[in-house]
Amino acid sequence: MLALLGCAGRAEVALASPSLPSTSLVALASPEPRANLLLVAVHQVLKAAKVRVADVDVVVATTGPGSFTGIRNTLACAWGLAQACQLPVHGFSSLAVQAARAQVGEVLAVQPARKGWVYAQPFTWHQSWAPTAPIRVLPVEELANQHLPVVSPPGLKLPNDVTLAPTWRTPVEALLDLGVLLENPDSSTLVPCYVETFPTSGVP
Repeated sequence: MLALLGCAGRAEVALASPSLPSTSLVALASPEPRANLLLVAVHQVLKAAKVRVADVDVVVATTGPGSFTGIRNTLACAWGLAQACQLPVHGFSSLAVQAARAQVGEVLAVQPARKGWVYAQPFTWHQSWAPTAPIRVLPVEELANQHLPVVSPPGLKLPNDVTLAPTWRTPVEALLDLGVLLENPDSSTLVPCYVETFPTSGVP
């Protein structure tokens, strides 16, 4: 299984297989275009595992919300790999991926939006992670007033008084775990999730 994640501040790619001693994982952040980073990371994990793209069984990728460019490039990379080698492909919400990192059963997953804002959605665990309310757009400082512990991408700066959920894996490892639970990959899930419902008042 090849996992592609590029909706936040860094690009992450991981490859997992029962034949590998451990998950092969690359996380990259640089001024390079996100599409270039993803392709470089894919090349690195496949080369390290001595695996060809054609040998991959399924591709999973994040669909957003998050960086507009990151969403677009991640989906383009996933579709390109899947179409070139006729691979099954499946998309997951980047917020569900954040929730799947948590060690507690109820969290508020967040992703960076415009500067000073985040996309936020509550999730609960009951045999799988499921959202319990629609996605909201919140000022970062509002996270301190939420009753649920927050799980966010590495590198996202949050106020000191935000209650953080304990986590035990990277976002792309959580994406792999969601992929493992799939019974039938569905290519129709690989559609972008763009959320642009920012309040009109108080926004610079």
